[in-house]
Parts: sequence; C-alpha cells; structure tokens
Amino acid sequence: MIRNIIATIGVGLIVSGGQALAIDVKITEELTSITAKHKGSSVVIKRIQNPDSDLNSAFTNTSKECPPYCIQPMNIGSVQTLGELEVLAFIKEMKDSDDLLLVDARTREWHKKGTIPSAINLPFTMLKKDGKYIGKILALLGGKQSGDNWDFSGAETLLIFSNGAWDEQATLAIKNLIDVGYPENKIKYYRGGMQMWNSVGLTVK
Repeated sequence: MIRNIIATIGVGLIVSGGQALAIDVKITEELTSITAKHKGSSVVIKRIQNPDSDLNSAFTNTSKECPPYCIQPMNIGSVQTLGELEVLAFIKEMKDSDDLLLVDARTREWHKKGTIPSAINLPFTMLKKDGKYIGKILALLGGKQSGDNWDFSGAETLLIFSNGAWDEQATLAIKNLIDVGYPENKIKYYRGGMQMWNSVGLTVK
C-alpha cells in the first residue's frame, strides 16, 4: 500500500489553540473542510480565510513560453477530467478505499514547492514505457505482470495532476500510463492542478 488516508467533513469551525473559530470562506455552502492524511500527519484542507491573500508567485505569470508551457487538452482519451470539488470528494473517498491514489506527476523540484495534501509524488519521467522503474511502479499500483503483459484488474484508480492547464507533466504521465496498458477508466485528470488549487485558496502542503 502506497498510502493511507483519513478524511472527514468539516462543520464550520476550526479549533486553534483550544478555541473554536468560525469559517467565513467555505468551500461550498455546506462544506467547510476535509481532513486528509499527509506524510503521516492529519491535515485540514480548507480555503484561506485571509481576504487579502494573494496567489503564490509561482502561479501569477500568465505568459509562460510555449513550448514547454503549452495549453493542455481538456480530455485525454476517455480519461475523466475533474474540478476542485470532485478532487475533494476523491480525497474523502480515499478514507474508505484501498484502491484510490492521488498522484502529483510533477518533478520533485516542483513537488517540494507545495502539493495537494494526501498526494504522493510520482514524476511523469518515471512512467515511461522503457523506464528503469516502470515495472516496480506498476506492481506497486496493483498491476500484475504475466510475461510481457500486465493485468490491471486489481490496479488502483489514479487521480493525476501537475501545475495546471499550461503544464504537460500530468498529460505526459497519463499518456505514459496508457501507453503501458493502464486502463483509461482507472485514470482521472485534475487539469486545473496547482494553479487552480491555489487560485481558490485551498490548503497546500
């Protein structure tokens, strides 16, 4: 098992120093937060409460040179594309499921700058068909090798993201997985990535 996850619904209060604080900036009218397991600790995922908060400097530039920072497609084959609320629902569902995994497909340098709580870092560069580690990774994800073929019937469902609509790292990860036979119905794509996660003020770790 690559990870364990805990997720609960927040009820409109945050406890800080033993004192309950009201949440003014909710995720939806009914949802204030969820709690996820990240690197062995519980992390509350909520929106930033400071109305003067600005976007992280890594995501303020709108004119990134293409290539490599080209706008990515909304759809990759039959892979389902998700938004922020669906990502949060996926993280919550991970609590009761051993076959769901949130994957940060960025290089380690990007990952270290901050990621979505509960995500594991699996750089797209490690998922190439002829890569050094691909066999071990596919086995860890629940694939079973038989000769030159893989059986993915027991493989995990992956939700993959990178920096956003201008970043090809998640796209390449998904294409690499499809290229080795990973089922498209077991891959989901958060196209908004860290750009949109930061834009709506959600917790970053």
